[in-house]
Amino acid sequence: MAEALLSGDPEKFAVEFRKQAEEKNRREAEERALLTGDPFDPEVQRRIAASIQQANVNANMEAAMEFSPESFGQVHMLYINCKVNGHHVKAFVDSGAQMTIMSKACADRCHISYLMDTRWAGIAKGVGVQRILGRIHMCQISINNDHLQCSFSILEDQQMDMLLGLDMLKRHQCCIDLRKNLLVIGTTGTETPFLPEAELPENARLNRSISATEQDRDMAEAMLKSAEASAGKPSSQSQPPATSAPSTSAAQSTSSRGPTPIYPEHLVQTLISNGFSRQQAEQELAQTGGDLQKALMNLLAKSLSMPPMPK
Repeated sequence: MAEALLSGDPEKFAVEFRKQAEEKNRREAEERALLTGDPFDPEVQRRIAASIQQANVNANMEAAMEFSPESFGQVHMLYINCKVNGHHVKAFVDSGAQMTIMSKACADRCHISYLMDTRWAGIAKGVGVQRILGRIHMCQISINNDHLQCSFSILEDQQMDMLLGLDMLKRHQCCIDLRKNLLVIGTTGTETPFLPEAELPENARLNRSISATEQDRDMAEAMLKSAEASAGKPSSQSQPPATSAPSTSAAQSTSSRGPTPIYPEHLVQTLISNGFSRQQAEQELAQTGGDLQKALMNLLAKSLSMPPMPK
């Protein structure tokens, strides 16, 4: 589905969309066949067990969505503002990391690379594997008005600038207060707030998932751009220009369908090219006020619960 969307070809996307709808209907037919199959057949028993397991998974997810919807939200990482050698750095607070690390790029930017001891080079293993270039044994970092001594392991390919690990947090008796959303430096009593989402660095948003609304909007925009490029028509976002009165023959051809629609014909043709009838296209355009994106998304959603239109 994603490849069909990115291709920008409405026909390819419509075919893939129909395939997924047919696959859904096929699975529903198989589930109905289980009810009439031989209960002593090992294959039927296996499929029944798989169906029961999936039903339990769906029920668990529905219960979570009803009673703890916050579990589906995104949790943002804990960052604080600090300074290293007078240079501003956004540091990631990670009590699950064994050591405090810094990227080679950040060390160069803070002009402390010349202090790196390459005898401490090695490999850092965790979620992934990264190369340790060396270690800076002592460097001063500033958090608010406090000046704290810290050591860094310099990593070759590290996306975040700096990570405050458990070694630094324990050395300065730091406390992560999630109720007040701040970091408490135990040795000095200083409190520094965690950064809000708007101030987080870009690498803190790399795992952000695209919401369903954004996916729908991107899909509609991609299909709309493809249709406009092939037809050479203006975007549906702009109002159609006023036209002169239709000719007698045109009036006769539209009189059988009622009043002349208030939306351009190329919008109707775009919906028809995606496998929908003229009546469906005109009805959805009328309901959405001529918005092609909304009309297309409504028709695609409705087609999941109805059989394909006859050719």
